[in-house]
Amino acid sequence: MKINWKNDFTVMLLRLMVVYVAFMLGRFMFYYFNDHLIDPIHHQDLFSLLRGSLMFDTVSILYLNLPFIFFSLLPFRFREKENYQKRLFWIYMISNSLGLLVNFADVFYYPYKQSRLVLGDLFLVNEDSFSLLILDFIADYWYGFIFYLIVLAILCIGFRWIGYGKSVLSSNKKYYVVNSVYLGVMVFLTVFLVRGASLSKASFPISMSDAFMYTDNASHTSLILSNPFCLFRTIGKSKKVPKLEYFDKKTAEAYMPTTHMPSSSDKFKIDRNTNVFIIILESFGKAHIKSLSDQFKPKQQTNTPFLDSLFQEGYLFTNAYQNGYRSMDALPAIWASIPTFKEPFLSLPNSVADYHALPACMNEMGYHTAFMHGAVKESMGFVSFGKNLDIEEFQSREEYEKAKGNDDFDGKWGIWDHKFWPFVHEKVNQMPKPFFTTVFTLSSHHPFSIPDEFKGKFSKGTLPIHRAIKYSDHALQLFFDEIKNEPWFKNTLFVITADHASGADSPKFLKPPFDYSIPILFYHPGKNFTGTDDKIMQHIDIMPTLLGMLDYDQPYFAFGKNHFNPNGQENHFAINFSNSAFNCTTDTHYYQFNEKDILVKSDYRKDPLWKNNGVKNQTREDEKNILYFKAFIQQYYSHLSERNFLPQKKTRKVNEITGRQEAR
Repeated sequence: MKINWKNDFTVMLLRLMVVYVAFMLGRFMFYYFNDHLIDPIHHQDLFSLLRGSLMFDTVSILYLNLPFIFFSLLPFRFREKENYQKRLFWIYMISNSLGLLVNFADVFYYPYKQSRLVLGDLFLVNEDSFSLLILDFIADYWYGFIFYLIVLAILCIGFRWIGYGKSVLSSNKKYYVVNSVYLGVMVFLTVFLVRGASLSKASFPISMSDAFMYTDNASHTSLILSNPFCLFRTIGKSKKVPKLEYFDKKTAEAYMPTTHMPSSSDKFKIDRNTNVFIIILESFGKAHIKSLSDQFKPKQQTNTPFLDSLFQEGYLFTNAYQNGYRSMDALPAIWASIPTFKEPFLSLPNSVADYHALPACMNEMGYHTAFMHGAVKESMGFVSFGKNLDIEEFQSREEYEKAKGNDDFDGKWGIWDHKFWPFVHEKVNQMPKPFFTTVFTLSSHHPFSIPDEFKGKFSKGTLPIHRAIKYSDHALQLFFDEIKNEPWFKNTLFVITADHASGADSPKFLKPPFDYSIPILFYHPGKNFTGTDDKIMQHIDIMPTLLGMLDYDQPYFAFGKNHFNPNGQENHFAINFSNSAFNCTTDTHYYQFNEKDILVKSDYRKDPLWKNNGVKNQTREDEKNILYFKAFIQQYYSHLSERNFLPQKKTRKVNEITGRQEAR
């Protein structure tokens, strides 16, 4: 019998091969635009990276094409009809065009997050300005959109060129049996490949962390992974908190206690009549601030002249870090001392819990608590979270427009900074004193627009964001010029920081840990409170540090530490997550930790452009640090799983437990 090589099974496989080509073209484009963020690839790495890429592309393609595969192999003759094949074409094109769309979008989104898109990154879909932001994204990266359309054309042409030949089997019985076998084989192959090309009973569907099977370089995992895979594998993950148990519960608590007893900061103490004013500047990463970044040429214009001047008058933390990578991650870290790792904390069902965080503690001490942000109340979940933390007053775009009209909306996010700050001034004047107020700016966010009246005032800089940073810094200066004569001004501690970093024009600030570096300034105009501090500081340390300065006298829950408590500096490190690994930074070294092993150890102060050469010999100090890294991660996911963010009534003595564990 003559073999028909162009049967239903081979036609389907050939059509899927065209999708492989499309995915690989997307990967080449991803590398072309992001090679400066990915460590150099050596020739000995190529085969393993290619093998990993094909594995994750295979799973992505199978996920996307399950309907197409099923309808291609249904063992019935109506598949041969022309109308059926037309419908099959549209199933093929629609499913793969959606998958390729998110794959291509990440080519340009990756520099902001330096990690592949996951389901939690789609929080912007709920924003009122989402449709306008998409149009801006297409306008900014039009060339990527054109390349995407070209790849879709390749899919279309490939599908039609392969064509479809009717079966040579005349017997309906043989036709049914043969095509049922095809379908059965494909079901087996799908299960086999989704499980990572393994039939082991211990094998599970492969996850994002399995990219480390093909490389020990975290930046290379982003080259291996594909976005449809990352999106599919994070569906429902917000309901399934990872369970990591390195130690028994008592030992983990001993290493990294989350209930803290009051610890005063005598040298930096403030009384409880002092107002506390937190200012979170959108996207003001250290890379954009001349006085904090050494990559600027001496003659290059600063983007933040006013902020630079404030640094000279306050207490500046020069080695400070964010604990998430989105705007919505900043408030849980600053208000509740809770970091974000793989998924945005506020997007998790587990974040719906009881808290006794910084706002509640301030309420206890007699403070009036408030939050002000120029976007609508629903934006990013800020107001909802603030209410859960017992903040008393909220001022948002709705309140502004009710008082001032609708002319100051920027068309995308909310009220222009230079318009919203005077509104903040009015509201602060009216507040009971002392107050605890947080203001979150928004104008220095993509698409980096500035008001028409300032179009000629600020130069563009070396990155699109620089002009928006200059405008926001100017708006901040106008605000401080207005409030400096208010009676409450000199009796206020200002805490000024950024929500997150946002790209850079320097290689140093494109690599960890510097890609997560931000300013943190404590500025008290009524006190001689000046200096610089190069010890590790991070968002989650702000809450315990402030409570220490105010001599708070009750136990509290926090993942961070009081920076001004000498005991808090022991075994302290900053932590965040990118490229499928944890970034852990101590005062002396940067570590990349993949939940099992140390992938990178770098003396980041001396070697900011370190290369990933692995860790050949672990010192006793490294081994000790690993214990604390593991304890922190275990504690985080344990409390997340239990929705437990409240202080325990009693704390345990920890020295005996940790000493015994380290001795091992």
